[in-house]
Amino acid sequence: MKKSFELEDSFKSLSQIPRSEIQKRKTYNSIVQTGRPDRPIGYIARNWTGSLLTIVMILVCAAYLLTEIKSPSQEGLAALNPAELFASSEIVITYLTKSDSAEQFNLHSNLTRKGVSIIDEPGWLEIMNRTVNGRNTVKNAPKMENAFDLLLIYEGRKPDQCKLWINEENVYIKRVKEQRVYKVEASKAAKVIAMIEDMEMQVQF
Repeated sequence: MKKSFELEDSFKSLSQIPRSEIQKRKTYNSIVQTGRPDRPIGYIARNWTGSLLTIVMILVCAAYLLTEIKSPSQEGLAALNPAELFASSEIVITYLTKSDSAEQFNLHSNLTRKGVSIIDEPGWLEIMNRTVNGRNTVKNAPKMENAFDLLLIYEGRKPDQCKLWINEENVYIKRVKEQRVYKVEASKAAKVIAMIEDMEMQVQF
């Protein structure tokens, strides 16, 4: 921007040039405008909108991160502690039948066919809940032999397909899609074995 005394000199020189008042006014306006050019309103509006959008995006991201920190997603909870997540649903009924092999699972669509036992006895359901939703897991479980297919039906989520087998008065349960093996509590194992033996005589597995 020109200094004030330079502008004054320019004005003085203008008065000495023979021109009309309109021409002198136009020249004056041009000199003033070079010192402080105006920005278009559209330019200001565009920049204001962009700044506001950036602030809103930052606030949204911060709110999302805060929510995730305070209450992790269900997938995250399942990865951290699957047993506690499963415990939120109770088993309401179970189906049991003799297993053909460790690889096959025979309880699918026809659950009322011959050879399938339907169990909703409260004591049995409590044992199944405590076992598959607990932390009583074993690393060196005995080989699965003479196993049973066990279908656990929950309220509010998908059923669990499990294998159940007995070895030396101990009862083991394994979800088909997991490697983890659960062991029924020693104080409860005798009851489970007695119920299975009774069902074998009634249903003829």
